[in-house]
Amino acid sequence: VGLIANGQYREALELIKEQLPLPASIGRVCPHPCEDACRRQLVDEPISIAWLKSFVADMDLNDENLFIAGKKPMTDKRVAIIGGGPSGLTAAYYLAREGHTVVIYDAMPEMGGMLKYGIPQYRLPKEILNKEIDIIEKMGVKMLNNIKIGRDIKLDHIRDTFDAVYISI
Repeated sequence: VGLIANGQYREALELIKEQLPLPASIGRVCPHPCEDACRRQLVDEPISIAWLKSFVADMDLNDENLFIAGKKPMTDKRVAIIGGGPSGLTAAYYLAREGHTVVIYDAMPEMGGMLKYGIPQYRLPKEILNKEIDIIEKMGVKMLNNIKIGRDIKLDHIRDTFDAVYISI
């Protein structure tokens, strides 16, 4: 909040993305319980943290110098993620930052899970979500759609191929 108040939008986004890799999307759909507890409402009105997060994230998504989080040197670890919704995408983001090779398998035609298929367009524009997913893909995460585990590929094969498997269905 302080960084945004000082006009340090890029620094604010970098700080936000330490804890939240999808701020433009989540900022739009978060039920913002923090506002109910915000002490600022004793003075005038609560601080709209969710809106502020989506505000700086939107600025970044429209900037030609898009922020992509730094990565540690590549490790020899490979991680499979089953499910490309918010949990799987978040795990992929942090694992990629740590230098691991990450592959997401999702049964649906596009990544995003309930953010993509369960939230209406007027609440979360899909182009915003797609831009945030693209950032994670640019970090080196491989995303495979239309693959149902057990039908198209066996879980045992994934377990044998990767060092770890995160199931986020």
